[in-house]
Amino acid sequence: MRENLNYDKKNVFSIYQYALKLTGQSLAEVVDINPETTNIRNRGDLGTLVEKYYFKHQPIDIHSPDFAEAGLELKTTGVLKKNATGFQAKERLVLTMINYEAIAKETWETSSFLKKCKLMLILFYLYSKEVPVEERKFVLEPYVFAFPTKLGFSDENRWIEKLAIPDEDAIIIKKDWEFIRNKVLQGKAHELSEGDTFFLGACRKGSGGESEALRSQPFSSEKAKGRAFSFKQSYVNRLIDGHVQSEFSLGMKEGLDFREVTKRKFAPYIGKSVEEISKLLAIDSKSKNYKSFNRALANRILGGNSNSVPELEGAGVEMKTIRLSSSGKPRESMSFPGFKFLEIVNEEWEESSFFLKIERKFLFVIFGLDSNGVERLMKVEYWNMPYEDRLEARRVWEETKRRVQIDATDLPKSRESSVAHVRPKARDGNDKQMTPQGTLHLKQCFWLNKEYIGKIIDNL
Repeated sequence: MRENLNYDKKNVFSIYQYALKLTGQSLAEVVDINPETTNIRNRGDLGTLVEKYYFKHQPIDIHSPDFAEAGLELKTTGVLKKNATGFQAKERLVLTMINYEAIAKETWETSSFLKKCKLMLILFYLYSKEVPVEERKFVLEPYVFAFPTKLGFSDENRWIEKLAIPDEDAIIIKKDWEFIRNKVLQGKAHELSEGDTFFLGACRKGSGGESEALRSQPFSSEKAKGRAFSFKQSYVNRLIDGHVQSEFSLGMKEGLDFREVTKRKFAPYIGKSVEEISKLLAIDSKSKNYKSFNRALANRILGGNSNSVPELEGAGVEMKTIRLSSSGKPRESMSFPGFKFLEIVNEEWEESSFFLKIERKFLFVIFGLDSNGVERLMKVEYWNMPYEDRLEARRVWEETKRRVQIDATDLPKSRESSVAHVRPKARDGNDKQMTPQGTLHLKQCFWLNKEYIGKIIDNL
């Protein structure tokens, strides 16, 4: 019996046109929904509801695209108001689970990831914790995401090829996938981190905690936590902002990765003084004493403006400029976002801001003093925290959580860990917050030890 649908589920353009009618409305405004769903809030699966009630469609299986006959995957993701006219991603966009056993046997071209996600229709809704999912409005027009590959479109779907993501993005995503696969081939699925890659991440996907069922991996007896392929939050922002090739500054090309392109950009400036670089880049050296001057130089070298580089933002890479003393050692420890005493006691490790930070990839731009005391650009390299050090950082975090509940004035010092410690990061002596003991204490944050940063730099 033929389904009575208002679109052709075999035709991408027809599905897109039908999805377009959701723009500016919530699901509850356009269809009648089973009352059992009305209390679903934060963890309600809006994508499932859209498929069931709006498209009146049931996917064939979890391994194929949702609209298998059109080769189209449907995704919904939340956005937040950025300003009066723009939006930003609420979180990463989870794509599909990583099967450690299967990926080891795949190539990029035959991968289950590419089969499922090479063509996606992404619907953006305005997130609000207080609004049930079926009442959240779709505030942006649907976005057709397509890899620039030979997808074999029929004539009526040839228009999709013009919407393909830039080759620069596709190169990075492919290399990210290959990096994740290679780590599985090395028997290190348990060491995967979102900081390993740039656009495509291997995010945690599981219940968490001690009771979480771990997964087997093919080349190690050690079990690994469940992970899924996802576009990082920063890359989803890149899609939302509609970056085009003309905005790129690094100039990614086939055969080159982020590291190689970055090194090429910095190569002409390695060994030059800050004064020399500022003259070459036409940046006023009189202002070089302001705190972020070296960072402004680094951004300009990469071809961005003094505040940002589109590719780094899209990859979620955090640039850190490190200044060395005349002895070649870092001048200071590296700070991370602060935490609230009354919140950390109720947090889980994988929900903490410290965890999210150390899972990232960093670009270290290192300046040092020569024998004459002149500051020069010494070295540039990408880095993400090794697995064993992430375990130690977790231990410090958990010890901090334990101590905050007992005495928030007695927190882990640098001598207690080879990796991290806690100390104040406040505007002044009055910048305090309430502790579980009912007293006010200076705001605190996690820091990577100065000595630890020194060892990292020595090994780059």
